Amino acid sequence: MEKTVQELKQLMREMMLEIGELKERIIYLEREVVRREIAPDTTGRENAIKIQGESYEGIGRIYSEGYHICPFEYGQPRNEDCLFCIALLEKE
Repeated sequence: MEKTVQELKQLMREMMLEIGELKERIIYLEREVVRREIAPDTTGRENAIKIQGESYEGIGRIYSEGYHICPFEYGQPRNEDCLFCIALLEKE
């Protein structure tokens, strides 16, 4: 039974990491769509910045709710600040 619980925990961790990677890929693809569809005028740039800002705010909200946003532990509850998460927040 102990081995099964450990296997399930490992599967859940792998799934959470994969979900994090998929979310990052979605954000990247959304940015690419915006970049390609919006004409290079001032209005288009404001829209692109708004969409990127919304994604960034969502990640910040997840972190402030006490969860990791770094790819290593994405979605896992955190007990203290994580240098990897902070680096991601400062990157944007």
